[in-house]
Amino acid sequence: MKNKKKILAVVMARSGSKGLKNKNILKINKIPLIGHAGKISKKIKLIDKCIISTDSRKYGNIAKKYGMHFFFLRNKKLSGSKVPDHLVLKDALIKAEKYYNINFDAVVSLPPTTPLRKKNDVIGAI
Repeated sequence: MKNKKKILAVVMARSGSKGLKNKNILKINKIPLIGHAGKISKKIKLIDKCIISTDSRKYGNIAKKYGMHFFFLRNKKLSGSKVPDHLVLKDALIKAEKYYNINFDAVVSLPPTTPLRKKNDVIGAI
């Protein structure tokens, strides 16, 4: 049997949005945006772990309610509006591999600001 690839899903949700205050926890259909990301990750069997990378304990605790793992706060240096996503994803991957003692084969980003994404679109991207 072929070895299954280990896939990490990362929801990046910093606080301090410039345009729309606390946009990552605004609700659509009574579910915060970060909750929609967590819910879709639970539906995708290819995803082994789903974590939140955030600089907010409040966001992290909300994420836990939707099945995401929250075990670190993002460093302030990685929480600015101009920080490239790949640096945040790399940081999250390093922390997750150490925390779970797993070497992940791939990382998938699930932005909270895309709540209408479809399960098959994420699977296709993987």
